[in-house]
Amino acid sequence: MRKSFLTLVFTLLLGGAAFAQTSWLDRPLGTNWNNGNGVVPTAPRGTIAASCREQVRTPDSLADRAVTRAGWSLFGPSQNYGATTVVMAMSAADGQCRPMGYNAFVFVNARFAGTLSPTAMNSRTDGALNNVRLLNSTQLTGEFARYMSRDALCCPSQTSFVTYSLGTGARAILVTDSLDTRAACPDGGEVTTQDNVVSGTVTYRQRIALPQTAVLTVRLVDISRQDISSVPIAEERIELAGKQVPISFDLAYPPKSIEERNRYAVRAEITDGARLLYTTDQVVPVITQGNPRSVELNLVPVGGAGGGANRGNGIIRGTLTYAQRIALAPNSRVTVKLVDAEDPNGIAIAESTFTTSRQVPIPFELRYEPREINRQRNYDVIAEIRSGDNIVWKTEAGQSVNLRTAGPVEGLEVRLVPATDDQPTITGQTLSLSRIGAGSMQIEGRSAEVVVRASVNVRSDGTATVTVNRIIGGITFSGRLTAFDANSLRISVDSSGEADASGDIEVRYSGRSIQSLTGNNLVLDGQNVTLRF
Repeated sequence: MRKSFLTLVFTLLLGGAAFAQTSWLDRPLGTNWNNGNGVVPTAPRGTIAASCREQVRTPDSLADRAVTRAGWSLFGPSQNYGATTVVMAMSAADGQCRPMGYNAFVFVNARFAGTLSPTAMNSRTDGALNNVRLLNSTQLTGEFARYMSRDALCCPSQTSFVTYSLGTGARAILVTDSLDTRAACPDGGEVTTQDNVVSGTVTYRQRIALPQTAVLTVRLVDISRQDISSVPIAEERIELAGKQVPISFDLAYPPKSIEERNRYAVRAEITDGARLLYTTDQVVPVITQGNPRSVELNLVPVGGAGGGANRGNGIIRGTLTYAQRIALAPNSRVTVKLVDAEDPNGIAIAESTFTTSRQVPIPFELRYEPREINRQRNYDVIAEIRSGDNIVWKTEAGQSVNLRTAGPVEGLEVRLVPATDDQPTITGQTLSLSRIGAGSMQIEGRSAEVVVRASVNVRSDGTATVTVNRIIGGITFSGRLTAFDANSLRISVDSSGEADASGDIEVRYSGRSIQSLTGNNLVLDGQNVTLRF
């Protein structure tokens, strides 16, 4: 529930002692603590144990080096948008390697513009920064944990959302624009809105990235009369600037325009210039006659935006093949994707899906938008073949493709290996693994979060759990052991607490220590998850 900002006093539990403290987030926004002098504040004194040093990132930019010269230790990935950079850094770490005495530092053209908090923060305390999102080169948001006296350390009951902006010019200064404190799980998890606002999310099933220039338009319309066109009541237009689905919206409307006896619906579309990419194809009723004010809009592709269609002027042509002399079933379904090599489970740059009754080698063609390609990154082509609902062939590793030069890519050969969706459970094995270090976990549509610890437990009946600890707490994936040898194992995920989950987690280990942990096609409550540790 959206709440007007209130002045609150939180009792915090830190190190077993309780004390009262008023956060800057509880006071009206006043004088800016960022003065524009370009000097990075000196880190407070602190220590980072040797067991936590893997979490510290090596500086690789001017902004990184400016922060480390002031005594800070970098952690987590930096964010960049144009000339703007956001860097996370800490002065110490606790026994679980969670950052202590940390802050977020913003730079424009390699010049320090300010911090997101006036003081250094500690994990699992009131006012701890959980997420930073760089929206564009002049706007960003921060999410801060808010604890009340009854809250457990794992679960703050409120979140403060702070928006910031940056001026332009040689001496850009970070300025706090607004602050909104909301319940983390209002009304038992149900989303509510103001009386004159329809809110929700927009998404689509296809794992296709939107162009940087895409625009989302959401409309509230009167659908009471079937014999005339729907009458628009309100409209929100969102320039996405690279943001991907799911996309949140809050559509305010004049209360006087609503009549209880009439019927209303929300419609949405995503366009790129004059080209319509996605649109709603069903009526989604809202507001009156018992209908909700919070909805999820599932859009469908239009005019080659996704599904089985290609788009764009960039072309990749090649064939799919495998070594085994096994015939494909008639009407097998083939999916080919172009993905970022460092994030193969993320949203695809391009995708093509088609059915075939021919045998390998199977020709394919992928079309992509050249403007969506970062020439400094590497890209792979991955593929799978399904018979009915089962995957029968898939790429074991992506086939690298060079997109740094102009012109089509021809003759790419992509090799597949046997696969199955229903792998047998391996029993009779027991194993307990753990590791403290640095990794990342990103749920689709959210900012990446730092993973500081992971543990794996396998029981003799074949059941298994993987727990990853983030700065704000742990999350456990449950499943079954489906592959095992002396140095690696695979867990097929089926749940996470009370949430739905699917996919695989691959673990490489030595003795009782985890060497690496990677999520494959990992999904949590319908959202794609990228996990690397």
